[in-house]
Amino acid sequence: MARSAGAELVTDAIVLRAVTTGEADRVVTLLTRTLGKVAAVARSAQKSRARFGGALSAFVLGQATLRERRGSELMLLESFDAREDFTAIASDPLRYAHASYATELVRELSAPRHADVAAFELLAELYATVLAYPPAADTLRAFELRLLDDLGLRPVLDRCLGCGADDDATLDAPGALLDPGQGGLRCFRCAPLARSAGVRPLPAPARRRLCALADAPLAQAAQLAPLPGEHAMRAREALHALLAAHLSAPLRTLEFIQQLRNPT
Repeated sequence: MARSAGAELVTDAIVLRAVTTGEADRVVTLLTRTLGKVAAVARSAQKSRARFGGALSAFVLGQATLRERRGSELMLLESFDAREDFTAIASDPLRYAHASYATELVRELSAPRHADVAAFELLAELYATVLAYPPAADTLRAFELRLLDDLGLRPVLDRCLGCGADDDATLDAPGALLDPGQGGLRCFRCAPLARSAGVRPLPAPARRRLCALADAPLAQAAQLAPLPGEHAMRAREALHALLAAHLSAPLRTLEFIQQLRNPT
């Protein structure tokens, strides 16, 4: 429902991005509980401690006061009061990288002005989990799977896209392939039908772990014993291929995580 120019909205919000413009203004992208993803201008944000303090930064959940502007897609951000501050994440490079990746992923996949309470709460849950537990690949896999599910893009990993086989013996047999463009798995019999970009094998341990993580609380995922390196890599590559089918460009934060994983 369209809101009239000048209408005020007070809502919970997470800062997804903030860019300084001019001498003191900031253009912010917010994930709000009420309106979903919105862009807004914060006038004199660099100078006004009373209205914004230091809250217009990554990993802060707060209460935003927004107002519609006539003839502009940009809303006016009148104030932002921090309620939950997860900025301690930034003190650890890997925690920072994981939280930044989740933030960028939500920003790129969320539709503008489409209320999505589940995505809002999932991102807040990710921040809390990354701060409370050591960084873990399974935390990100669970986050990615739950975000895809929330967006109506849940991958089919517990049955074959082609013949519908749902027994582990068939799905885990050599020759089964992940078909990212079609959103799921093809068993060894249906593998020749997998023709989308990014088609790849999905070994049984990786597939089973992803099935177990699909609905898992992030804190639970963070405490699992990690998969052996090869299977963890296959699980990661599978999710990245599934996500790439819905992204317009590669995520910059993935390159940052890779640099931390393989420092030069």
